Amino acid sequence: MSSNSWKKIILGIIFLIFSLFYVFVFFRNTAITDTMIFNIAHIKSLEDISTPINFDYWNHSGSLLNLYSPWLTILPGALFLSQNLLAGFLLFMVVITYLTSLSAYYYMKKFSHNTFEALLFSAFYTFSLNRFFLVYQEQRLENYLVLIFLPMVYFGIYQIFSLHSKKWLTFALGLSLIIWTSPIVSLGVLLTILPMPIILFFNRQTHSVEYFKKWFLQILKSGLLTGVLTVGFWGVMLEDQVTKKLIQADYAKFNFIKWFNGMHLQLANQYLLLAIAILFVLLLLFIFWTGTFSYKIIILELIPLTYLLLFGINIKGINLSRLNLSFQMIFSLFVIVVGIRVILMLFQESPVILRLLILLVAILGLGYGNFLQAKDLQTTSPMNLHEKIDYKKYVVNYHDQAATTNNQFLINGQSQEIQFFTKKNEYWVQYYNPKAVTMDIPVQNYAGINVTINNEKVRVKNSKRGTVQIRTQPNRNIIEIHSSYTPLGILMLAINLVGIIILIYVWVRQKRSPSKKIMVDS
Repeated sequence: MSSNSWKKIILGIIFLIFSLFYVFVFFRNTAITDTMIFNIAHIKSLEDISTPINFDYWNHSGSLLNLYSPWLTILPGALFLSQNLLAGFLLFMVVITYLTSLSAYYYMKKFSHNTFEALLFSAFYTFSLNRFFLVYQEQRLENYLVLIFLPMVYFGIYQIFSLHSKKWLTFALGLSLIIWTSPIVSLGVLLTILPMPIILFFNRQTHSVEYFKKWFLQILKSGLLTGVLTVGFWGVMLEDQVTKKLIQADYAKFNFIKWFNGMHLQLANQYLLLAIAILFVLLLLFIFWTGTFSYKIIILELIPLTYLLLFGINIKGINLSRLNLSFQMIFSLFVIVVGIRVILMLFQESPVILRLLILLVAILGLGYGNFLQAKDLQTTSPMNLHEKIDYKKYVVNYHDQAATTNNQFLINGQSQEIQFFTKKNEYWVQYYNPKAVTMDIPVQNYAGINVTINNEKVRVKNSKRGTVQIRTQPNRNIIEIHSSYTPLGILMLAINLVGIIILIYVWVRQKRSPSKKIMVDS
């Protein structure tokens, strides 16, 4: 076995140890919250992906959650949860943490060509305070799942600005995976990329029409492929949103200033932190003047990100609160990249044994730091995902009014208890009344909903609750509600499939032909 193979095996074992330790601490110190229940219900509701509606879950409300929430990268979790729920979810967490470590190492190694730097970055990224907050406290699955793809998308844009003639695919795939995981994070990523061409103008090597023409062409190809690769999500969602007002809750911004003041540090410790901060800023300035242009861009990006995290931004009539978490993730990524560069500067002339010692201390210190922070959560008992939780009954208002209907049928405006049955994307009601009545069924109305009474298709109206409203027939009514994608939705999914085929074709073609790099120094 070659030394390269042994290196890959050892790295794989290191990342597996990272993952097992992280999930063990998570299991011992994390309480079951509504958000955790939401994660489980979300994964389980994806058992049937032929339709965006699963009547078996979300309290049988016909929730549009799988329509409004990207499901592609969350879908593999359904494979793990099919048998033992607790073991399956923890195994899924191990896989997510492993892929996060691996992605951080792989793309930093490609960026820096330095194994030591890549390992340090992987450790700091996996055990970062930001990821701890997302996993242990925020707990929204897509928010820490998307961390797998952040290094990929920023390495991809680095390749484009470096004019790697055949490497634009990395950015397109990375951005597509982020959109399929958390669209709001993709918006944050795009907002950080927008200033980069302006900053690049100050690099003398980019002062040519040829450079910008080739750069623009690669961005255009990436954008078009990303649009095609994700139209199966955003296209279907926008189709439903044309006639509706998007219901979106505000996101409470984390107050860093209040958090720091709440630590009640002694005056000596405050001065120590101030001295460390000043030293770090001086090192940043040194990196800015002596480092490559890539680090200059990252440091300049940190300035507006710091302001946004501390003070936020308000635009009248536009809800930007959900971007705060995206900026926090990106800020954490950039700080770790620059922080690792600072460590390398301080120990660049050190012997190999000292570097290994630094790496070991960093891993142990970060792991122990996560362990102490997790213990502070003071969870009284370990996770038990089975205890008194009916995941099929759990429901939230996710850009709709699914939680407000509460299985309440309205007959001529009056509440009445009626028996119903569900199976995946089908919903049945048996109702008898000698007179024809107006029935408001507690199922969210959607363009892909079809209703039949006694095997005859009937007209569906949208009630004040946003639910299905029909006019029954006299006497016996066997009402069947069937959910499916609309013809336009099916077309968009077909286009998405074509995009995947194009992606595979371009990837195979790039693998067969060598990549040519036009610019050496980016």
